[in-house]
Amino acid sequence: VHAMAADLPEGFTRAGEDGGAADQQAAMEEQLETIMSSILTPEAKDRLARVSLVRKEKAQALKMELVKQAQSGQLRERVTEEKLIEMLEETGKKTSTRVSIQRRKYFDDEDEDEDDSDLM
Repeated sequence: VHAMAADLPEGFTRAGEDGGAADQQAAMEEQLETIMSSILTPEAKDRLARVSLVRKEKAQALKMELVKQAQSGQLRERVTEEKLIEMLEETGKKTSTRVSIQRRKYFDDEDEDEDDSDLM
């Protein structure tokens, strides 16, 4: 392995040699998927997968909320697709963004005149 590492520039590693952080992240994701499979119906799991394609942060937040509810015993049964949609709508209400456009006046009405002679 060390002979192959010598072929690489300093600071570079071959795929899989770093291991630590990547393996830990993969293990956490696998554990999260196992938990999701146990608390979601297949339809709800598919819905959450589709949501994560579009809104990764929203899906991740919902997963964490589901895990928290499962650990605290708030989930009495598996979460259905309908319940998941309700939860998504609730989080949508909490995080809805509003865009407000304010137009600025650059000229006062008093300064405007019909006479353009001052421009020459």
